[in-house]
Amino acid sequence: LRPVELPERGPSEVLRSARAFNAMQRRIAAYVDERVRILAAISHDLQTPITRMRLRVDLMDDESQQPRLRADLDELQGLVKDGIGYARAMHGEREPARAIDLDAQLDSLVLDYRDAGSAVSLEGRIGRPVQTRPKALRRIVGNLVDNALKFGGGATIVAGHDSQGAVLVRVLDDGPGIPADQLEAVFEPFFRLEASRNRDTGGTGLGLAIARQLAGSLGGTLTLHNRPEGGLEARLTLS
Repeated sequence: LRPVELPERGPSEVLRSARAFNAMQRRIAAYVDERVRILAAISHDLQTPITRMRLRVDLMDDESQQPRLRADLDELQGLVKDGIGYARAMHGEREPARAIDLDAQLDSLVLDYRDAGSAVSLEGRIGRPVQTRPKALRRIVGNLVDNALKFGGGATIVAGHDSQGAVLVRVLDDGPGIPADQLEAVFEPFFRLEASRNRDTGGTGLGLAIARQLAGSLGGTLTLHNRPEGGLEARLTLS
């Protein structure tokens, strides 16, 4: 969210316009930064009362109410976690880029999901080192896999290259897909499809927003496509 300023030179009219435009960009960036910092602070501060509430639930005499209250707290904890993640992504929290073995990272990610009992598989190979930020990339793919598991029950990661030779990571599922007119809207923060507004699949509406923001920060693109045979395909392209 750092503005690219116009060069402040040229005839007086152009100079004044460039200065005014640059000042406007700085004001907008400062406004967005402030809102993101507020979101991060609120999300962080909520963690302590959530922990206290968990302890109180554990000490309740009425054990019949505990499962429902724990589920509510889990949902709240997920919102806090995603809120912090979104704020960090929007605020440009950076880790140094380095050359990584993306094939090994994807192997490790898939094994982690399988160990947790999730139906996740990996196909294809990149076959060369990739210059990127590994934590950010893992978060992107992880969010896409989580989304596929949530709505499709399983996920297939396909690694390879696009027609231009750029690194391409696709995440496929066999879920219901997304209406064509909402394929972009789902990347908006807190957006959830009407049919998914329940505890089982609703989520916080931040996972895809975080993934796209991080993809952009890596110089990549993230898009969604309905598969002809059914299900959804997420395409992460890294140039």
